[in-house]
Amino acid sequence: MKLRPSILVQQTQRVVYDFQRYAPELLPLSSQEKIFFALSDFAYLQIKNHPVWWTVIRQKPPQIGKWQHYHQWLIEKLANITAEEGLQRILRQFRHQMLIRIAWLQILHKDSMPQILQHLSVLAETLIIAARDWLYVQYCHNGGTPCDNLGRPQPLLILAMGKLGSGELNFSSDVDLIFAFPENGVTQGGRRQMDNGQFFTRLGALLNKSNF
Repeated sequence: MKLRPSILVQQTQRVVYDFQRYAPELLPLSSQEKIFFALSDFAYLQIKNHPVWWTVIRQKPPQIGKWQHYHQWLIEKLANITAEEGLQRILRQFRHQMLIRIAWLQILHKDSMPQILQHLSVLAETLIIAARDWLYVQYCHNGGTPCDNLGRPQPLLILAMGKLGSGELNFSSDVDLIFAFPENGVTQGGRRQMDNGQFFTRLGALLNKSNF
């Protein structure tokens, strides 16, 4: 993104003014930080509301290849979550925090575009898998585990389409998914049996509500 010098100056002045009011603990901003927040309204608004996120980023700046740690970081944050409301909150916050880190790499040209797309694709995949696994365990606990005719547990399979399917997700891409399961059967271990199709339809509906 390119702005005329006069507009960029106005934007950086607005950023500094707002941070003086809402996040004075982050001042002074470096020249790179001023440019970053001037060019990314998303990052500017998120950090203004959650200044501690930027403190963490300063301590551990975004680096090339850190997408390899997304899964571990998210699993650690979900370790003590026991309610769906908490799951959605953690997914939303984690997504926003990682998008800010990725935007930093892109806007300041610290990583190549193919790598930026990989960051975004891995982030989406990480959120989807974590949400699926957490919801599956909770839903099995409440309604029983879907099994085939031999009693073998059946997983929810997820196929990514479009940009995510090709590993080229960008900041504005839609996430298109297809849900499937291997075998017909019924749930076991719940208070009442449920057809696998019904189980996975309900699970898919819950997953579609997740923040990825």
